[in-house]
Amino acid sequence: MDALVFALGAWPTNLDPRYAPDAYSDRIARLIYAPLLRRTPTGGVEPLLAESVHRPDPLTVVVRVRSDAVFHDGAPITANDVVATFDSIRAPDSQSVKRLFLDVIETVTAEDARTVVFRLRSPHAPFLQVLAGIGIIPRSAIETGSADALGSWTGSGPYLFDGASPGTEIRLRRSPLWRGPTAGIERLVFRSVPDATVRVLELIHGSVDMTWNDLPPHVVAWLETREGLTVQRRESTLVKYLAFNLDHEALGDVRVRRALALAIDVESIVRFKLRGQATPARSFMHPQSWAHASDLPAHRHAPQEARALLDAAGYPDPGGGLPRLKLTYKTSQDETAVAIAWVLRRQLAEVGVEMEVQSNEWGVFFSDIKQGRFDLYTLTGVGIDDPDWYSFVLHSKSLSPDGANRMRYVSSEMDDLLDRGRAEPDPDQRAAIYAQVQRLRARDMPLLPLWYQHNVGVSGSNVQGWSVPVDGDYSGLSLATKASLR
Repeated sequence: MDALVFALGAWPTNLDPRYAPDAYSDRIARLIYAPLLRRTPTGGVEPLLAESVHRPDPLTVVVRVRSDAVFHDGAPITANDVVATFDSIRAPDSQSVKRLFLDVIETVTAEDARTVVFRLRSPHAPFLQVLAGIGIIPRSAIETGSADALGSWTGSGPYLFDGASPGTEIRLRRSPLWRGPTAGIERLVFRSVPDATVRVLELIHGSVDMTWNDLPPHVVAWLETREGLTVQRRESTLVKYLAFNLDHEALGDVRVRRALALAIDVESIVRFKLRGQATPARSFMHPQSWAHASDLPAHRHAPQEARALLDAAGYPDPGGGLPRLKLTYKTSQDETAVAIAWVLRRQLAEVGVEMEVQSNEWGVFFSDIKQGRFDLYTLTGVGIDDPDWYSFVLHSKSLSPDGANRMRYVSSEMDDLLDRGRAEPDPDQRAAIYAQVQRLRARDMPLLPLWYQHNVGVSGSNVQGWSVPVDGDYSGLSLATKASLR
């Protein structure tokens, strides 16, 4: 069979690789638009569209584009296409979520048809990771603006855009001109199936071949017992976290944030609600990462301490069953996300905090948190390969809606550490700086890492050659094969 149908929990909002704002969009866009470099399973980078990369000095990065790199229409990928892609993201009126990652660039120029020179404003240790996150699009398409939100431009990756039914499915077809790692399956169909029960039924009946990280944990345990299905689990770098709106009168007090953290029983959520398909987290960096700070305190569940902190912050127990404090928590309509929201609501109620749960479809939910219309929310941090990720979520220059600092956290101490971490070329010194970043995050607590979500993939047993990657990326789907109908 030449088509693999992959079920998504929500509709991807934009496949333009410059603007893809959510994990679904970004992961599909990477199949259509290849970057100069790609990330390796060990967290490094290696050439993809690039033939070579070298840094003649701390402020210069020279990239040579492969001579056989072509777009899906056969046109060669040139240095001018690379320059146009990066300059369009860096433009003053750009609404790209990736613009902040490119602030370090002073200029991008084409030295010749295949050579691109990046001049940086300051030394930037993770810059090669930045190059691995930007898919290349044709200069001509950028100049004419001839694409829609589904990104139906001519791409540069292993798959080409082959049409869509808006709100329902996106169809990709293997590019015969791709010269990178060999793609296996001929066609990929990404189908939006928001209801978890429907996703399960479609998997069982064979109308859907595969899904990742989009099924309730108790359902996964049941599916493992069924014939005709394959379930894979592995540790991941995906981090579920709780965010606080620091503009809120109460949440602006770190004692209140710390009290809420102490009220949450992460261990019981992982054990009972997630069925052990997660690992409690102390940091956003995975323990196996070179940047993980090993001396961070473990999360504690201490309701009595939480009540004392709320008392000290000016939110005493009023008695009579009345709450000390009322907060609004926002989440998507994903079944597991909603279930966890109600657990958090019960746990906070034990210390006198009333939490109203508001669940909306993904687009409304994501718009609300970007605009700061929340008190609390949870999301999953993805793509945390380099600790410079902290700049995207904690630097004052990354305030939402342009960046992911939706908590409105501003700290000159944090900004200084993040700036130093970016500029430091020595790995040991970078690790020491980012250890301080992690300790400061734990002290100020604008975000609270809860657990590392395990990657769980489920497919029909007739789908072979796939494995769930640690970061949940979809690039490995290109290696899958489908033997027959189930």
